[in-house]
Amino acid sequence: MNKSDRIIGYISLLALLALFAGIAYGMFEAHEHVTYKAYVDFDELGSLQPEDPVVIRGYNVGTIGKVTWLGDRARVEIKFDEPRTIREGTQFNNVNYAIMGQRRLEIVPNKHGKVLPQDFIHQGTFEPGISEALRYMEDVNAQITRVREVIMLIANGDSTHQSAQELYENVMGTIEGILENADKTIDKLNPAINGLVKQINEAGNTVATMTDQVDTTVKTTTDALNAKIGEAENVIKSIAEGTEKAEKMIADIENSPAMNKLMNSTEIVDKVADLTKKMNELIAAIDTKGIKMYDDQGKEVKLFTWKNTNLIGKTAREKAKLRAEKGEALPGSEEVEGE
Repeated sequence: MNKSDRIIGYISLLALLALFAGIAYGMFEAHEHVTYKAYVDFDELGSLQPEDPVVIRGYNVGTIGKVTWLGDRARVEIKFDEPRTIREGTQFNNVNYAIMGQRRLEIVPNKHGKVLPQDFIHQGTFEPGISEALRYMEDVNAQITRVREVIMLIANGDSTHQSAQELYENVMGTIEGILENADKTIDKLNPAINGLVKQINEAGNTVATMTDQVDTTVKTTTDALNAKIGEAENVIKSIAEGTEKAEKMIADIENSPAMNKLMNSTEIVDKVADLTKKMNELIAAIDTKGIKMYDDQGKEVKLFTWKNTNLIGKTAREKAKLRAEKGEALPGSEEVEGE
């Protein structure tokens, strides 16, 4: 035997050992997950009880063990005849399989789900059967009987309750009496209501008339007051204008050189005194032959002379008035001011 044949033999042996090891490991894993019991919860149990059969595809694989009531559900223990691997997605159906109401647990296994532990709690499905249908029908009949009794009681009444017809007649009689009383009350109230409405309308008309009168009075008073206020404003305006003119006149008088000369010079006083003296002399010169005037030396003085008399042009007084309006100085005022 050459060396290559030995190598091939060793490799083949190792391959066989690996194959046996894999098979052994698979068997070990399968044995680790197999179970002889399973637990399923049902919301409704029906007539399922211990020792009822457990089947898979119609073949018996076990029986129902202990049944525990948990208040809102029943927990059923399943006892398998041989070890079983239960995977996720397996169905547990509580079904009725005989006409007398016998039940059994049918399992629909799933081959591709995750392997579940032995203490996992499965959720089962309850499928009603003939007995449950009959029981439901009995419940329905009982409820129908109760409804019929209630209807008959409403329709016919009894020793303590009136029938619906009597109640209806009583209620309608009460309603008719209420409506009749209401009609009578309305008939009695109509005159009073009409009178009240009439009074309200008259009061409204009176108020409207008084409002119109008040509006007219207020308007008249307002117009008269506005007129008086306008007149007062005009008077105040006139007084203001007169005051302004008076102030302007006083200012013009104060600023006029002629008035300054008149107020501050004694020339006018002297002239007035001289005029008074001449008037006294005139009075003293009156005799039976006429008016004559004599000077200090006893010579006759003529009262009127043609000297400085302007018969064609303006008089000296008119010229002086024009100069005063133009603001010019009076003749001789420069000399007075120079003195």
